[in-house]
Amino acid sequence: MKRMRLYAGYLCVAIAFALIVMLGYGFIDPIGMDMTAHPETMWAALMGLLPSVLIAAVVFAIGLVLVKGARKP
Repeated sequence: MKRMRLYAGYLCVAIAFALIVMLGYGFIDPIGMDMTAHPETMWAALMGLLPSVLIAAVVFAIGLVLVKGARKP
């Protein structure tokens, strides 16, 4: 059971890293941004990227929890 949790954790970390790389290179479009209109300010661009980056960050955090495991007191 521990081995499966570790594999799932490492898979989550790898998926999160791949999502960020694909988003950075433009292979996938940001979820919250309309790609037909250019954002007027940097703040609008960051708010458009926020949902995509948060999804990758949550997947990364889940992977870290799975890899680290539960601590016993």
